[in-house]
Amino acid sequence: MTKKRIFWLVLSAFFLLLLSQLYFTPEKTKRIAGKASRIITDMKGRSFNVADPIDRIALLGGPTGQVAFILGVQDRLCAVTNTLKMSKLVQEMYPKIQHLPGPRTTSGSINVEELIQSNPDIAIAGDLDGRIVLDKTRIPVAFLEDSMGDGIADMKREIRFYGYVFNTPERAERYVAFLERIITLVTERTRDIPASQRKRVFQGYSPSHLVTLGGDTFMQERIELAGCLNAAKSVITIGKRAGLHAGLGEISMEQVLDWNPDILVINYGKPKEFINDPQWHHIRAVQNNHIYAQPAGVFIFNRPTMESAVIFPLWLASIAYPERFKDVCVPDLVKKFYTEIFQFDLSDQQTHDILRGTYEFKMMKGIKNKG
Repeated sequence: MTKKRIFWLVLSAFFLLLLSQLYFTPEKTKRIAGKASRIITDMKGRSFNVADPIDRIALLGGPTGQVAFILGVQDRLCAVTNTLKMSKLVQEMYPKIQHLPGPRTTSGSINVEELIQSNPDIAIAGDLDGRIVLDKTRIPVAFLEDSMGDGIADMKREIRFYGYVFNTPERAERYVAFLERIITLVTERTRDIPASQRKRVFQGYSPSHLVTLGGDTFMQERIELAGCLNAAKSVITIGKRAGLHAGLGEISMEQVLDWNPDILVINYGKPKEFINDPQWHHIRAVQNNHIYAQPAGVFIFNRPTMESAVIFPLWLASIAYPERFKDVCVPDLVKKFYTEIFQFDLSDQQTHDILRGTYEFKMMKGIKNKG
């Protein structure tokens, strides 16, 4: 081995040692040592010490970013995901988001150096991201139960967990109460619909519209809450498909033709594009022009988020059975949700953009342009 090679190896080792100590500068140690602490237990049952109060939060999960706004702790964020930074609605609600570090891009992809430099009191993450942070830093990590099978009960449990961690239980309960009011409203108006008259819904994601959420995902419950049937109920997707996000599965055009859904929900393209497409021409939803862009707000609705738990069943039920919701103004309820829960007053245009899926289109366009 040459002297030059030995020199660079030693220099590299020194640099890595220095980097690993950045989080534990004397200033950081004093700040934590001089501050009260408490023991918390995360959703995996792990107990550990954290600063009290928690002033600097790293939220490392796409769907989790919105809870900071629900609980009113957005000013405590010190690191978020790039996806949250690119959310057009978040940028309108909280322009400061664009100046925060975004060390997490996709699941399992974290810029550890950037995360350390953001100086968090705690990081909240799913299994894969949380394990990376634990293995490569000494930042306290609270693990979430991040599953595409999460239902309404899981949403309540998760927001209450966040309320417990951030000492904002009253805000968490405010969300739970609103969620329960909407679910009650929807189910009371749809529960007596005979099985033979329930609308069959197919969600066709991606440019091909042949990627969907199966019957083992959170979407099964959301569709049923709206009084509808999931055309893809028989599709098992969680952990089954390589190259796709967990919970999303590819199906064939033949399957869609066989299901012949009454309602088609898409997240790419425009509904009118289906009218003259011979592949889709024989689908009942296309023939009756019941093609809709999936709503999207702070985050996309094909993930189990706090937003979609409230908005999606209400929206779907209202378009599937408009006669049962004649006296319900869905845009007004959406505005009320953001005012009471997010403490943000939506304009008519923003409300329209949420319900028409415009925010997802804007986000995807931003990702494409950035990439």
